Parts: sequence; structure tokens; C-alpha cells
Amino acid sequence: MGLGDSISLADLEREPAPILARLRTQEPVCWVPAMDMWLVTRWDDVAFMEEHPELFTAATEPSFLARTLGSNMLTCDPPVHTRLQEIMQPPFQPGGRSGEFVSNELIGIADRLLDAVDPAGFDVMADYAQPLSAGALATVLGLDSYGFNRMWDWCEGLCTDLANFENDPDLAAIGERTKADLGAVLAERIAKAGNDGSAISWFVQNGATTEEIVNNVRLMISGGINEPRDGIGLVAWLLLSEPSIATAVDAEPTKMRRLIEEMFRVHSPVGTVTRQATQDLELAGVAIAKGDLVSGVLRSINLDESHWTNPDVIDLTRREGSHAAFALGAHRCLGEWLGRQEIRVGVERLFARFPNLRLDPSHEVELHGFEFRGPRSVHVLTSVGA
Repeated sequence: MGLGDSISLADLEREPAPILARLRTQEPVCWVPAMDMWLVTRWDDVAFMEEHPELFTAATEPSFLARTLGSNMLTCDPPVHTRLQEIMQPPFQPGGRSGEFVSNELIGIADRLLDAVDPAGFDVMADYAQPLSAGALATVLGLDSYGFNRMWDWCEGLCTDLANFENDPDLAAIGERTKADLGAVLAERIAKAGNDGSAISWFVQNGATTEEIVNNVRLMISGGINEPRDGIGLVAWLLLSEPSIATAVDAEPTKMRRLIEEMFRVHSPVGTVTRQATQDLELAGVAIAKGDLVSGVLRSINLDESHWTNPDVIDLTRREGSHAAFALGAHRCLGEWLGRQEIRVGVERLFARFPNLRLDPSHEVELHGFEFRGPRSVHVLTSVGA
């Protein structure tokens, strides 16, 4: 019996760190029957997977991504992936719609949301980080007229099915309803896109089909809201719970960027990348059969003791290269620049508005999730307490 026989998705959702640490040490390429896939937990092995799409294809069958979103840029390999990336990426670069948004609109959205919170205390996640991240992506895409709350509902519905590794039919049904609702809205929006400066308009003008736009915008919504939302909550929590981190950032505000990168590395809000073996092969000396699903666990490789020094420590002076929170290789997240800006601006505006912010001692901060991991809530009080 291997270690994987004792692993359940519920255990990973609750607290993955000790399970993944044990796998890295004892069984770094591990078959998990409950998930019907291999978990790969060391940096070098996942990097090898991403460097060899001829052995580990993103075009998996079955595919959680394709089931929930439709075929998209993460369910194909180059050169098909390359074409889609070249169309979809420019609006998310500093010179595209995202750069204009960050320069001219992001602070305003953050401040308006902070104007609306309870001035005595609130939940950073539900009252601020969630609508900020949903609103930012909605505005860049050109979906802001549908409302920030509806944007979040789409994200939540899609992610429910994306994390459904055990194929629960009730969770799959949630995903199907969300997929259909969002698909109808996007088809309508694409039909009237024109030349309005939005990312959706850019996609239309640069040759993407309606199906390609619909499926890839579903992808952007499922991945582009959770990560900055959880990032804002995690950075705020770290600053409020770790006095040494707060002192270092106060003394040298440029360290905020290092804190954001260390937050991504240690907490990895998005957990995995899934591939499929194209032939019988070996990875780290373990035989993998053609057709097996193989999941590279980003959360694990970002804490790999053979790759990082003191990996569990938030180190604002760390210089050991880039983390894998946005994935590795060709399928690296195209929205990472925008996500970083949302977190930086979101946290800076939060503490500028409420300089005496502190954690509400009556509410514990609980992290939860495997594929998408972040705080359930971060309740804060705005005045200095006894």
C-alpha cells in the first residue's frame, strides 16, 4: 500500500501542508486512488513535466478544465496554445488595458469599496478583497455593467466544479449551470463588442472566434479573481499577525513587493496543474502508464526543501528565483501582472484608510482549500484596542 491510498480530497482541502511534505520526502510521485491521478510534489519533477509537453500533454482526457470551461488555452499545447496566448495576453500587460486600468481606475475602485465598509470593523475578504478582485477583472474584460457580485458568482460556480476532483455530481451541476449562464452573457457581449477598448473587444478584433473568447474568458474568471482576492487577504493577515513583517514593510515600503512574492510562494492560492502521460514512461524512477493523469502540485514545489532555503519562512530578502504560484513554462498565467497590482494597491489602500487596523480577536483566520486556498474570512477592527 502506498501513501496515496490514505489520502482523501477532504484531507487536502483541510490542511495540505503536512501531507505534501510527507510525499516530497517519501513518495514524491504518488498515485492517489481517491483522485484517480498521480500527485507530483517536487520542483525538479514538475519542471521536467512542463519542459516536455510531448510526454505530459495539457490536452488531457478527461479534463476538469474542459468540462467546466470548454476547450481553452490551458487544455492545449503549442502551437495551438501559442496562437491563443498571443491573442489573449496583450490586454493584461502594462501596455494594454490592464496598465491603463491600474494607472487610472484601480485606486478609485478600492477607495469606493472602503468607503462602503462598516467603519468600526469588517471582513476584508467578503467586504473588500472579493469585490475588488471581481471588479478589477470585470472592468478590464468589459463586463463591469453586469455587476461585481455577478462576476464573483460566476467565479465561485466555476471554481466549485474545477476543484471537484472526486466528480461529485451535485458540484458538477453547479459548474454546468454557471458555464451556461456565463456563456450566454459572453455571447451577447461579444456580439456588441465594437471597438470599446475592453479586453473582449481586443480579442474580437485580433481574430479569436466566439467559442475561443467564451471559453478563455471563463478561464480568466475562474483563475483571475480567486488569486488576487486571496492574495489581498493573505497579505493583510500576514501584516496584522506578524509584527516583524509589518515593521520591515513600514521601514522600507518597497518590501511590499517582496512580501507579495513570498505570500504567493508560501501559500500558493492556486494549487495544481494537470497533465496526461502520452506514453508509458518513468518520472523520478516511478512507472507511469500512457493515459494516466499527472498533477503537478504547485503548492508543494513552492515549499520543496531541495529547492528553497527555509521554505516555510516568509523571507523578504530571499533571492532564490521565481516561485511557481503562476505555474511554469508555456502555460504560465497571463494575468499575473494585473493580479500583483491588485494585491499591492488593494493592501496599500486598506492600510492607508485604516492605519490602526487590527485583527478581530473574536474571529479566527482559517485557511481552507486545496486547488484554491485562502482565508475563509479576515475580520478586522479599525481602531486601537486594549
